[in-house]
Amino acid sequence: MYMILNLFKEKYLDDILMAMTEAGIEDTIVLSGESLGHKLIFDNPIFAGFRTSYSNQKGYTRVIMAVAESDQVDFMLEELANSGMNFKKDEIGQIILLPISKIY
Repeated sequence: MYMILNLFKEKYLDDILMAMTEAGIEDTIVLSGESLGHKLIFDNPIFAGFRTSYSNQKGYTRVIMAVAESDQVDFMLEELANSGMNFKKDEIGQIILLPISKIY
């Protein structure tokens, strides 16, 4: 499977990378990103009026990508839960698993 993890709360980045390492998820790519809402509000004058309502939301995020099996992702989530972090409940991010047909 190909894992794409959108991390909404950057303060958990180190914890997530450590849990991924413990789960055996290697060759990970970490990218910085910006949410569409933040980009529109701060770079497009038409949406400038929404800045005050958006100010308490973070517009920057991290995208973490790696080849991982679903049991490795489950183990990573268990490790995070053992450290007091509930990935889903705390809305830390999203994890998407895509099937891989071939790896060259």
